[in-house]
Parts: sequence; C-alpha cells; structure tokens
Amino acid sequence: MATTTAERITAAVDFHALNAMLNLYDSEGRIPFEKDRQAVEAFMATQVQPNALTFPSQEDKLSWLVSEGYYDPQVLAGYDRGFVLALFAHARRAPFRFQTFLGAWKFYTSYALKTFDGKHYLEDFAERSVMVALTLARGDEQQARQLTEEILSGRFQPATPTFLNAGKQQRGELISCFLLRIEDNMESIGRAVNSALQLSKRGGGVAFLLSNLREAGRRSSASKTSLLGWCR
Repeated sequence: MATTTAERITAAVDFHALNAMLNLYDSEGRIPFEKDRQAVEAFMATQVQPNALTFPSQEDKLSWLVSEGYYDPQVLAGYDRGFVLALFAHARRAPFRFQTFLGAWKFYTSYALKTFDGKHYLEDFAERSVMVALTLARGDEQQARQLTEEILSGRFQPATPTFLNAGKQQRGELISCFLLRIEDNMESIGRAVNSALQLSKRGGGVAFLLSNLREAGRRSSASKTSLLGWCR
C-alpha cells in the first residue's frame, strides 16, 4: 500500500492536485478525504466564481436569459412571476454543497447553462434544479416546490437528458431512451427505421418492439417470411 508523508499545502496547489491526493494514503493507511473537499472549494473559487455572470437581481437575470434565447419563456409563463422568484430565492438558501470534486466538476462542465461561447457560467446547481422542477411540474406550484426540495436534498436526481435540457430554449430531448413499436407491414417498418435515425441523431438510445411481426413459417402473399428473416 502506498504511503506519503504529510506536507504543507500552499495556495498554489490547484484543485486537480488536491483531488489527485485521494490516491495517496497517510501513515495509517487512511484516504485523505479532506483534500477532496478542499478541491471543491478551490474549484469554486478559482474556476466557477470568476467566470460566472452576475446580475443586479434574479428578475433581471431571468429577463436577460429569456430575451437572449437561453431560457424557455413558455416554462416561466406557466407560473406567477412572484412564485418563480420566491422559488429561486428559496433554492439559493438551501444548504446544498457539492460533496465531491468530481460532482462539482461534472455539473459545471456538462450540465450548468453557459453562454453560447462557453466562456461564462449562467447557472449554479440551485438554479438548474429550479428550472428542471418548473419544467416538470407544468404550472403546478406545489409540485414545483416539492421537486425542487427533492433535487436539492439529493433524494431525487433526474436522468441526464432531463437535468441537462429542461427549461432551456435551445435544447435536446428530455428523455434519452425510446421504444419503437413495429407493426407487421412495410410502412411501419419504414417509419421505424426513419424514426430510429432521427432519434439517434439527437443522442437518444433506440430499441425496437418486434412482437407484432409475423412468426416463423407464416406465409404472406405466397412468400414465406419471419421475424428472424427480417432481422437478418
């Protein structure tokens, strides 16, 4: 088992170095998990906060995000504006903290809304959670509050495409897996193939339900065909 002696950590050590220290053990064989927490703090202080756009108020921010084509106005229009602002304020007061550097890094590199040039962050975890909740609740204020609480508490985490795309004006699909039912005719088979191509282009996983295709040995128009033959 690898060991290392304790050394003074200076301000020059970045979040990557701090996170890498999880691969080292102290003299008693323990993993220094505190280094991962320090990595989160360093990442937020040196990478996220300096590159996050700030606004005078949440109202100003929402108006700008809608007018610039970032947030879907139809999602916000389904709620009273006062409720939306109160929900954002409530979410920001929640005691959410990233427990690991990997969690923080993954959120800000893959999920958080960024400017179109990719240089600035436009959301934190609380704001992304609220937009997801507002999208899924479809105008139901009570459900929006409950979903926000569940996400921020860690009891519920939406699937990747939902958490990534919900509430955005320019987005992909909210789901990533699709089951296409194929009927026993050429038109249905053709539609299924075309649909699979379109869904795959948008990043979705596709499966075919072949249960309705004719069984092996059954004749149709004087020709013998089957599910196995079609699959080949």
